[in-house]
Amino acid sequence: MSTIVRAIACLLAVLIGLPGLALPALREHSKWLDLPLERLIGMADKDFADGGSKDTALMCYTIVANRYEQSMSLDHKRHCKDANMRLWSIYFYDFYDYPKCFDCLTRAQEIATQAGIEDANIYLGFGCMYQTISEECGNYELGTTALDYYRQALAVGLRTHDDEHTDMACTDVLSMSYAQGGLDQTNSMWSHYLQLPEDNATWILRRYNKMLYQALKSVEHKQYDQAIAMYDKQLQLIDTTRYSRLIYFTHVEKAKVHAMQGDYTRAIAALKQSEKIAVDLEMKDCKLEVYGMLSQYYQQLGDRNAREHYYNRYTMLKDTLTNYQQLASVSEMEFRGELKDMEQEMAAMKQHREVMNIVTIISLAFLLVLLVMLYLVYRKNGELTRSNQSLYQKNVEMLRAEEEERRMRRQLQDKELHLEEDNRPVADAIEDAGDEEADTDSDSDAAVKYKSSHLSDADKQQLLARILEVMDNNDEIFSPDFSLERLAMLSGSKYKYVSQVINEHYQQNFNNFLNSYRIKEACKRMGDIEHYGNYTIEAISESVGFKSRSTFVTSFKRITGLTPSQYQRLARKGGQ
Repeated sequence: MSTIVRAIACLLAVLIGLPGLALPALREHSKWLDLPLERLIGMADKDFADGGSKDTALMCYTIVANRYEQSMSLDHKRHCKDANMRLWSIYFYDFYDYPKCFDCLTRAQEIATQAGIEDANIYLGFGCMYQTISEECGNYELGTTALDYYRQALAVGLRTHDDEHTDMACTDVLSMSYAQGGLDQTNSMWSHYLQLPEDNATWILRRYNKMLYQALKSVEHKQYDQAIAMYDKQLQLIDTTRYSRLIYFTHVEKAKVHAMQGDYTRAIAALKQSEKIAVDLEMKDCKLEVYGMLSQYYQQLGDRNAREHYYNRYTMLKDTLTNYQQLASVSEMEFRGELKDMEQEMAAMKQHREVMNIVTIISLAFLLVLLVMLYLVYRKNGELTRSNQSLYQKNVEMLRAEEEERRMRRQLQDKELHLEEDNRPVADAIEDAGDEEADTDSDSDAAVKYKSSHLSDADKQQLLARILEVMDNNDEIFSPDFSLERLAMLSGSKYKYVSQVINEHYQQNFNNFLNSYRIKEACKRMGDIEHYGNYTIEAISESVGFKSRSTFVTSFKRITGLTPSQYQRLARKGGQ
């Protein structure tokens, strides 16, 4: 709401003739539009190197990139290409805006092609983008695309004698080739790379790459001690300030080898080194990776508290990055709008002051429509809030009723313990007619499917009671691996009889029956603020046995009428 208020205030400032109030940033930066390319590049490079918010760099590089014309000199074309590459770096490492990154890389490639320039760094950028997306979504094909771009970067670097990007591309080709099928596919490239000289400018990275090749080869041959020794040599070789990401990468690879040996204690120690680098340099993508790995390795050690600690940090950072990407996208739109308005204002001040009357009328109409829309949205939100509160209360009451029903069943079961029971599992003595069937039939087919069943009504009631006893009292149902077969074993029956009873009594299959119990338990945990108040949606979902967030959200909405986030928010506010 505060953003809308500020927008309205700026609009009113324009209408009453106070451009200094409405457009301070435009006034401040409009003079940059006429600066020479070299001056803009110098200002941007200084801001880019100093770190921080990089506002000046973003503004200057954007002005330079937008000035590209096919008729300009080759040097100016290089400036425009380099400006797009700098923008790619800012959007990738600072804003995590991947669509914008691809846009900058594509424009840099177009300029390079039109100008006849070969730039290995462009291919490195594309490879980095595809590798990052491949690792985030687990897509093998995108990893193959990333490897192809790294190979192109290496080839261009060798042709243009670009030592820096040649060595960077070699590192990426080796690591991605190992991940995508093995180092054998790099044989021809590697023999060529070994012939390159090691002078003062290149010897560190080239020695690093040679050690990396030997380390990865050792891992392929399961010579893990040799691989670890080679990684230790790499860490002694590279500078701690200039090559921070390489040091991070080396510790991560070393941790993976320790994990292959089953030595998760040393693997965690290596990851702690990576974590320190990622935290000190605020490398959010690296922190996300190392938190996920630490969570897995602590789980292997059986350290539940440490595992949950890093898993929570992983999910929280992932949520933060998602939100940060959205905010960065908004900031980018605001910035691009500012740049456009800056150009339009300068032209308007010179030629078309009279158009302000038309703008005033349109703006007032827009403001009126905006206010009406805000009122309608306010009313709609109020109705939706009341509806969600009502659904939440109904679910709370339903959970209380079911808890009371379970309490009564337990009392009844305690009384029946004093009666003589038949220890024979339900329907075990009944001859099995036909092959066992999977639990995939629809509700309408249940009667036909079980027409030939030998279960009597009494058998069904006894089995139902045992099923409910397991579902009510055994936390194993919240394990991701809990199955119909396991329920049948715990109920003392065969899984096809358990499936039949569930289908006939509840008119649903086993998966929906199990998910209803898990969703209700998730509701209870969301309401238990003392013990689960700091749990994320993903953590709650996993704790009750769901492997997929989408399945959890779909089931939750179907059973409760609310999304998990809506339910959790209402639970934390006491239903208000």
